Amino acid sequence: MLERTIIKQIKESIKHFPVTILSGPRQVGKSTLLYQNMMKEGYSYITLDDRTDRMNAMNDPKSFLESLSYPVIIDECQRAKELFIEIEAIVNKIRLEKGSKDANGMFILSGSSSKALLENAKETMAGRCNILRMNPLSMREILSLEEKPFEVDKKESVKRSQDYTLSDQQLLEYIIKGCMPQFYDDPDTPRNQYFSSYIETYINKDLPEALEVRNEKQFNDFLTLIASNTGQELIYDNYAKQIGVKSPTVKQWVSALEKTGLIWLAKSYNEQSLVKQIVKRPKIYFFDTGIASYLSGIHDVQTLEHSFLRGRFIETWIANEIRKSYTNFGLDQTINYYRDSYQNEVDLVILKDGRLMLIECKSGKDYDAKDISAFSALDNTKYNKGTNAILCTTNKAYSISEEAIVLPISAI
Repeated sequence: MLERTIIKQIKESIKHFPVTILSGPRQVGKSTLLYQNMMKEGYSYITLDDRTDRMNAMNDPKSFLESLSYPVIIDECQRAKELFIEIEAIVNKIRLEKGSKDANGMFILSGSSSKALLENAKETMAGRCNILRMNPLSMREILSLEEKPFEVDKKESVKRSQDYTLSDQQLLEYIIKGCMPQFYDDPDTPRNQYFSSYIETYINKDLPEALEVRNEKQFNDFLTLIASNTGQELIYDNYAKQIGVKSPTVKQWVSALEKTGLIWLAKSYNEQSLVKQIVKRPKIYFFDTGIASYLSGIHDVQTLEHSFLRGRFIETWIANEIRKSYTNFGLDQTINYYRDSYQNEVDLVILKDGRLMLIECKSGKDYDAKDISAFSALDNTKYNKGTNAILCTTNKAYSISEEAIVLPISAI
């Protein structure tokens, strides 16, 4: 099994919080990670995929919890929301009788990102739980390389970019395969069959917790449309017209996909107005390029290489790798994009530690200062300026201005 960076954050979390929640899309490796790592730390394990245990948890949550051996991992806990109130009561009792530290580490709850898991946890266990988000494998996890939260630094980034190289062919192969652990645990896994089963299970098992889908064909068409538009602005009315539904329906579907972890949204960046950040159209990113390419009908490198989707999928790959570098360290880093009425566009805008980083995601190799002209739209930022970058398919880093550098994807 490949080592997962987030295990360090889980072990740190149990020192300080009574309840640690590990959420994430289906099959990203949550159960395997916890079972193989935390059982060694003295945790017992139970999964609510087991029907008998699930029914006991739902019908008599107090007795169910009293029957467990602590500390405990409860997997697929979103399937019995009745547990959350009783877990809160147990934690509160231990804190009162023995002190806060004695309650820390009692529970690790895991499950697919869902309305039931995250919203119930926030409502009933505020201040008692730490929520960590798990994603598919990062490239550095796949290659067993050291991972760090993403930064652009002319010295350090160049050094990191030399850790490995990716040819254009290799990058497209990774994009088609995606980063689900199954393909790296068992490289012979049939890709199309796996993704077909994944989507069917998602629609029938995960989605009903967040949304009732009345027309499965229309929803499947919507998934295909969303997947092929990864890395693009989300225009609800356009999607509604193409699918044949009303705009509010598309908004509900997008919200459900976000809550269940299949997509994530990058909001528009605006320093002067938080309202404009919220109101302006976000960009949408599929959480895994393998599933996005499958839904888009792209099953091989040759097709992707000549497809108009090539640039979108490369941007999505880059954005996902940057996002994973933060979430794997338990950091809820906001990632924005920028677009104004003068047609200035910046793919990714990251405000971190009071410094603003501007990132362009490209599918070529040769760039110069004119390719970052849009960066000047944010010259008057009130924040400190970090080093900006073009992340692309080049294999060698080079500077294009005093404030910007061209980096290989391996610099992430």
